[in-house]
Amino acid sequence: MTSAAQKATALPAEALGAVALSNAIRDAVALGEERLVLMLRFSALPRARRFGTRAELLREAWEPMNSTARVRGFKLPGGDLVAIGLPNASDALEHQRRILFSMLEAEEATQAVYMLRLPQQAAAVMAAVEDSLGMVAAMRAMALEEPESRLVDPAALASAERGLMTADLSIFFRRQKICWLEPGGQNTKLFWEDRRTDLAEICARLLPGSDISLTPAFAKRLMKSIDRRQLSDIARPEELRNMRQLALPLRVESLFSAEFLRLDSIMPQSQRPRLIVGLDSEDVLADPDLFLLARNFVQARGYRLMLEAASPFAATILSNQRAGFDYLRLKWSEDFPAADSPATAELCKKLSLNAEQIVLAGADRPAAIAWGWEAGIRLFQGRLIETQRPAA
Repeated sequence: MTSAAQKATALPAEALGAVALSNAIRDAVALGEERLVLMLRFSALPRARRFGTRAELLREAWEPMNSTARVRGFKLPGGDLVAIGLPNASDALEHQRRILFSMLEAEEATQAVYMLRLPQQAAAVMAAVEDSLGMVAAMRAMALEEPESRLVDPAALASAERGLMTADLSIFFRRQKICWLEPGGQNTKLFWEDRRTDLAEICARLLPGSDISLTPAFAKRLMKSIDRRQLSDIARPEELRNMRQLALPLRVESLFSAEFLRLDSIMPQSQRPRLIVGLDSEDVLADPDLFLLARNFVQARGYRLMLEAASPFAATILSNQRAGFDYLRLKWSEDFPAADSPATAELCKKLSLNAEQIVLAGADRPAAIAWGWEAGIRLFQGRLIETQRPAA
């Protein structure tokens, strides 16, 4: 038995479908073969819809996808169903998609039934696989490692995700100005707005008593839900009409979500440069191949990219110009080297960015602004900047 086969047989039964689907995706991408993918994501449905008569009818309606030579079916952890078909199975897959849509409410169908295409949309299909495997790992970690009272219950997380789709997220938004500020505080100019949600506050409101950090797979899933909701909000006609320069932090995977694709489909080409997508350096380094795919897509569509790094030295791991970032956002802390030190001089040399391309966030104290000025930075974000009055 090969090592790959040994690893596969060591996996729990509910994960084998995810592994098989992952291999099928990679094979299609590697060979450049076109495939159609139909997904029925029970995990995206309200909990009541995943069980009972309606769920059984959906599974029965899916059965034809498991009994044809042109289509290969997969069952993922959590009950999600996926079918990969050859191009000549497009009519059958489309017919199946229409049947599933007719059995669900319109909003539920939009969230749970997808038709995707390989290899172009491989990242979106892989995200579903990772979600399903991550849930298995998280549930095991919950049972083995942490006190039950502090962990996120799967049902509670599903409820929180549903709540995110209807809650007023504006109460969780943290909007801050990013301003040009020259030494002495002269010539202050507003460049754009930074909008991000407070994850800790959302968890406290929607998952009281739980510590989302104890189950990273669940934390990742919740952050993706937050991204999707924010993208849906921006896609509203009144938001698009009034949108100015906006920096929005997103996960790399969220750039392949249905919500981002919908926003892209309705946002005029002339307006896209106003949206600055912020990507965390750890997220970028976690999957460089997925990042490169996302970067090429975002740049081709006309949006701008900003690398968000927790420290100056984290930023040097990626060469910003080579990686295709338009901006760099640093979060100031007391651990930064002195502004006039050789370390800072070497850092600025490695970053190779102009003053109008680096944002120093966390400018809550005069020391942070002083450090930025000494390092040649002129774009700032923080509580002190909120008190500035930009020139008209």
